[in-house]
Amino acid sequence: MLYNDDDFFSNRQKKEFRINATIVISMIQITIQAVIMVIKGVSHFCILYYAGSKHTPSIKYHYHFHRLFNPIFLHGGNGHLLSNLLSQLLLCYSYENRNGTQDFLLLYFIAGIGGNIASALYFPTATGVGASGAIFGFLGYQLAYLIKTKQPQEKYYGILIVLCIQVLLIFEPHTHVDYSAHFGGFFVGILWYQKQKALIGLLLLLGCACIFMIDVPDQRYC
Repeated sequence: MLYNDDDFFSNRQKKEFRINATIVISMIQITIQAVIMVIKGVSHFCILYYAGSKHTPSIKYHYHFHRLFNPIFLHGGNGHLLSNLLSQLLLCYSYENRNGTQDFLLLYFIAGIGGNIASALYFPTATGVGASGAIFGFLGYQLAYLIKTKQPQEKYYGILIVLCIQVLLIFEPHTHVDYSAHFGGFFVGILWYQKQKALIGLLLLLGCACIFMIDVPDQRYC
């Protein structure tokens, strides 16, 4: 649990650095990106597609539901990965140390899946990757916490730093920022803070059902 007098971004009670799930997930993402970079003979975006990037036709017609989960570990480029890692370590590391690994993993993956569902609905003909939906889940949680507990202005600086890091993605070549995934994860984070887990589950199920109602042709990305 979070206590009202705690600073979300700094863990004063536990100053020692320790490897937790946030670090492990970050290392997995780095490893996957390194493997993708050394694969030759196939275009970068096709590799991402075969690795399980978000692609609405594949979900609707071929039941590739893993495409709502796998994109959390995939990134469109080194700049995309770096910006997400910085945001992830800033927001998630302290959260996990305070709330526990189980609570962190639940919010991380539920927000990530929620973001990918939103992306599948809003951009049904495009492929998508990235952990931004999961990261923005913690951003939504943190913003709701700060507003609810009426924290002083300086406590908002961490959110501004994360937003600036994410804005820098606009200047990454060949990167198209998926704001729908950001919004989906952000909304999940707000509901998570409000302890509306049943509502989150219902919305995720409705979102998955809506994917099968989208009028999108059955075509492979590669």
